[in-house]
Amino acid sequence: MAFLKFRIKRFTYLLMAAALLSGCKPKKRVIKSPPHYNFAEVQSVKLDLKLKEISGLAWDADRDEFLAHYDESGHLFVLDKATNVITADYKFGGKGDYEDVAIYNGVPYVLRSDGMITKIIRDSAGVRGVEAGKLNITGTNDFETMYADTARKALIIVCKNCGMDDKSKVSAFAFYPDSIGFVSNPVFQIDAAKIKQIATEAGHKKTSKFQPSAAGIHPILNKLFIISSASSQLVICDLNGNPESVSELGEKLFPQPEGLTFKRNGDMYISNEGVTSRSTILRFVYKP
Repeated sequence: MAFLKFRIKRFTYLLMAAALLSGCKPKKRVIKSPPHYNFAEVQSVKLDLKLKEISGLAWDADRDEFLAHYDESGHLFVLDKATNVITADYKFGGKGDYEDVAIYNGVPYVLRSDGMITKIIRDSAGVRGVEAGKLNITGTNDFETMYADTARKALIIVCKNCGMDDKSKVSAFAFYPDSIGFVSNPVFQIDAAKIKQIATEAGHKKTSKFQPSAAGIHPILNKLFIISSASSQLVICDLNGNPESVSELGEKLFPQPEGLTFKRNGDMYISNEGVTSRSTILRFVYKP
């Protein structure tokens, strides 16, 4: 009987020890997806090595194809709508730090990091690039983000690092292709401190400074989606840059997100530069 009691006590102690050990295990962090999307449901396509440093991505709805470009060369690539295979390669300029591509009224425009915008002309004579305008502001400035805002009839470029900004704000500037070109005063400023507050309240891990690397207006929600590769964040704002939500971008799925675009049905496409392997385009289906 005493032996039986000893066995019962020993078994009880083992159960208590197991419970304590299980309680000490660190909880696995769950990254929440942004509204209307599920990061766990992703379609990933690896790209040609010519696009290992893909820096910009745009969906051309009129031609039913993707446009992309390489970070350091003046080449515009056309990608098949389904396979993302390169179907055409057009040289539009010399070497340079090209950071984003956007389509305004059916015409592609490419952004250089110093604020120069090149217009891509496609006609019977071929494909060529023409410098459309350069933002004239003082200080050292670096841009990686450009998107079309049809309501404003403008292309918007967003600072990654601009001399006029401090840690609490990020400036955006408007370029009007059909009229006056660039306006040197910001069209709006994003409250970076608000983004940090939203992320902190949501329990996100600490990150570096919010530095936009891609953006686009959602065709259905009419919201501005902004990717910051440096801080691994996807920020949703109104069209004046007021932050409404912040989502984390896990490093495994998003090692270096540099491009963002949408199809008319709301499907979201994010491109990653190739860090240790080939670059990718990720598709996330829109869920109303």
